[in-house]
Amino acid sequence: MNDLIAKFLFVIFLLLILASYYFGVRKRGRKIFITFLYLLTIVYTIIQGVYYAKNFPGSSPDESAHISYVYYLDKTGEIIPHFEDMQLFNVQQMKWSIDYYAYEPDTVNYLCHPPLYYQIMRLAGGFSETEDPTVIQIDKMRLRYFSMGIYTIGLALLLYIGWSRISKAKPWLHLIYATACSSIPMLAFEFCAVTNDSLALVAACICFIGLIRFCENKRGYLTYILIAVGITASLLNKMTGAMLCIIMALIVLAVTMIKERSIKDSLRKEFFITLPIYFIAVAYFAVMYSRYGVLRPSLELISSPEYFRSTIYYKAESERANFDLAGYLDYYFNQFFLSWSGIASTTSYMKLTIFTKASIPTELLWIIPIMVFVPAIKKVSGNLSLPIIAGWVSTILTFAFQLKSAYGTFLSRGYLGGFQARYYIPMMFIFGLGTSFVFQGLLLENGFDSETEVITIKNLREFSKRQIYNQIIYYLGLFYCFMMFYSNFPFFLMHFA
Repeated sequence: MNDLIAKFLFVIFLLLILASYYFGVRKRGRKIFITFLYLLTIVYTIIQGVYYAKNFPGSSPDESAHISYVYYLDKTGEIIPHFEDMQLFNVQQMKWSIDYYAYEPDTVNYLCHPPLYYQIMRLAGGFSETEDPTVIQIDKMRLRYFSMGIYTIGLALLLYIGWSRISKAKPWLHLIYATACSSIPMLAFEFCAVTNDSLALVAACICFIGLIRFCENKRGYLTYILIAVGITASLLNKMTGAMLCIIMALIVLAVTMIKERSIKDSLRKEFFITLPIYFIAVAYFAVMYSRYGVLRPSLELISSPEYFRSTIYYKAESERANFDLAGYLDYYFNQFFLSWSGIASTTSYMKLTIFTKASIPTELLWIIPIMVFVPAIKKVSGNLSLPIIAGWVSTILTFAFQLKSAYGTFLSRGYLGGFQARYYIPMMFIFGLGTSFVFQGLLLENGFDSETEVITIKNLREFSKRQIYNQIIYYLGLFYCFMMFYSNFPFFLMHFA
């Protein structure tokens, strides 16, 4: 049955490929097709998320800890939580019911994230007290579907970036963008899960839309508000997402100032009026520093005994893996990119190696944006070239920081984690836009105007040569697109379901 569903999905995708070709040479109905393509991508991703949520309950990364965080805020009414007082739900349901969970007062929650996502999740409800104060009834699906709503907003913003900025004269580029942005299995796997990764996607997309407008010289209130809201929301949600947004914004700002030789044109009065938005995050970190002496508390700081009791974060020296630097790097890169091309959670569904035909297409997404530095690709990217490059550099720098932190933790504590590739899903617009513009930049001008459907070139022989070359690029792009599609949900259905 699962193989049959996978084959059906292949047929649908091949029809989309044919349609993208047809509407590439026929203007009538083109915009409707492109809009339908993005709406179909949203629906397809939601279906995957619901499928995973219903068939793999409780398997999303750290979901129990996220739910425990929401419950703590709901119970105490605190705006900024006291992390040392926040406990965990047992991941196992009570034996006599599927809806009841034990709240363990002696186990400190290891999540010390800022509280914005969890405050929003309080609106979902889903908690009911029982006669036993340590046993709580939890409507997990209610919480999951509410979080899915947040993720849907993020996905819609992600796809809006492609819909609004990629040329509508080339529908196949929109197919590449939509497929690239939705090709990472962990996006759909977490889509209907309680996780702050959903808000991280929303925040990053808002920030990037603001930066796009900034680079398009649309520097009014809306632009600076979008950037401020995106950065502040990321700071109040997750530090990795905040690093991605802040570094990207600083690179765009610095390069623009150098290029325009002006600070005033970049930091206009509208920017200074939006400064109070940033102060919300400043106030949060001021509270953190006054309480804990650091800007970002951790389980090791707030509950040292709990940290060292945990076999997850600390290994005795006799139990530690024996890696030198080269061995550790080999291990880290393998685990990172396997979790990028597969599903890494309490239950893992990953490809055999990072060099399989189902792994390589998604891994190439990390390399392709480099080509935006090439003049021909940079030219077709236009005003988007700077934010794409800034986003890619930000992603690489954040990855390097994550790798350094993970290696330091391995040396001092023997912990072999810290390679969560899903942290970079909020930057899928960088990979999607980079891939789309690379294929667009490889095309040659062949004399066919897709807006008027008229061939303007006079030399038929030259036209034929360029047409053949462009068809090769077209087929390469769509083949790559098909492989990204195959490596996601169809691969899961064929090999794991």
